Amino acid sequence: MGTDLTPAPEVTILKSEMEAAAARVAERAMNTTIDGVSGVVGDLFGGLFGDGLKQWRTRRLIDTLIKTKDHLEAAGIPIENAKSLPMGELYAIFEGCSKQEDISLTEMWSALLANAMNPTNDKYIDPSFSRILGNLSGLDAAILKYINDYTRKNDDLAATQREILNKAQTDRQSKSDKSFHQMIDENDKSFSEWAANELQSRFNAFSEENISYSISNLLRMGLIYPPEYTIPENLIQVGIQKKPRNENELVADDRRLRAYLRAMNDQAGAAIEKKSTLQSLVTIVRPNWPMIQRNSTIQPAYSLSGLAIRFLLACSP
Repeated sequence: MGTDLTPAPEVTILKSEMEAAAARVAERAMNTTIDGVSGVVGDLFGGLFGDGLKQWRTRRLIDTLIKTKDHLEAAGIPIENAKSLPMGELYAIFEGCSKQEDISLTEMWSALLANAMNPTNDKYIDPSFSRILGNLSGLDAAILKYINDYTRKNDDLAATQREILNKAQTDRQSKSDKSFHQMIDENDKSFSEWAANELQSRFNAFSEENISYSISNLLRMGLIYPPEYTIPENLIQVGIQKKPRNENELVADDRRLRAYLRAMNDQAGAAIEKKSTLQSLVTIVRPNWPMIQRNSTIQPAYSLSGLAIRFLLACSP
């Protein structure tokens, strides 16, 4: 605010050349000629908001359009060759991105617009994606990306372990070579450390309550779902144990059953142990669970739905 002695400073949205670059993207998307991006926001939102809010939203829109231009150029698509979009779809994107100041979500908006305008893009762009993105918080997006990154990293681990197994079966190891089990253990340990570090770095600033609320939001939107475990066979193994004096005893080994129940407890967010209704983002894969890594590993307690996978592809450069 200004006084009689110190007038209020003018608000500079962005340098003219940057706005001009953003305007080129808007022109191509709308298949028309406009007088700067400020005019776009004025046409779309004029009369609904005050000048201060309109300028704030204009800055958000310009940021997104400049990033969109960068994505298109990185894909080798000149602006003049980009596709124009239906006004309804374009309005939804402009409306959503102009209200967003979270950096990660702004990146997703710009990637979504760039993919929609890319004539060579083979990613499926559903008109509902702008609505989905508009309903996400930064934490929601972080959870989706964490699950997606974990899945891809885990697939890479499985491929590496298959290579190690194939090599062990076909090659004769020398005494100086690491054993098959050593290499598997090292890969498991490296993956476990990565999973723990990523969880810490991405979500350390968020409370359990906020994470739980985001999980609920993603579940309602159909973007994640709890994995359906298949009950392993032979949860309880029954056998005969020999005793002194030729006396045999019928015994039951329930270790697999106990491991399965622990996994179910972890999947529910350890609600029984914590006596809490909060939903947990991760669970612990324990080493005595059949057919898993030897090292205890953090893993997401939820999986991405097919809709979420397509959505993330559409919102990625």
